[in-house]
Amino acid sequence: MYQNVPADKMPAGLSSYGLCLARVEGKRKMAADLCQKAIKLQAYEGKHWANLIRVYIVAKNRRKAVETLDDSLKKLRNDPELLRVRKEIGYRQAPMLTFLPRRNPINKAFGLYAARLARRGKIILIVVASLLYIGMIAGIFKLIVK
Repeated sequence: MYQNVPADKMPAGLSSYGLCLARVEGKRKMAADLCQKAIKLQAYEGKHWANLIRVYIVAKNRRKAVETLDDSLKKLRNDPELLRVRKEIGYRQAPMLTFLPRRNPINKAFGLYAARLARRGKIILIVVASLLYIGMIAGIFKLIVK
């Protein structure tokens, strides 16, 4: 149906139609192709990127969606549509203390105070994290020695 319209005439329609195909008819591969075609025609338009990300979410390919979101945000930093999609998919940033797992209690507690500490500088952030980690190791060592 939409394939009869030349792609260069309506790139906005391509990505929107692609998203509809994914959500309604379940044609995810074709939907992603249409969105990518729209991106090739108008790479500066955040709506096409957002629709492609939504197609990946419908396809249950979160990793690809997050990779595409990261790439698109590098190209279009403050695009309102991309920022809206980031909230929609529940995008999480990498943990502040990358040497600890995300679920580590120190990482969780540190994440709560990271915004306040980051304002004062990352050096304070790193020092506090290191001290907390060393304190935890020392506490475990004392338990083992006793």
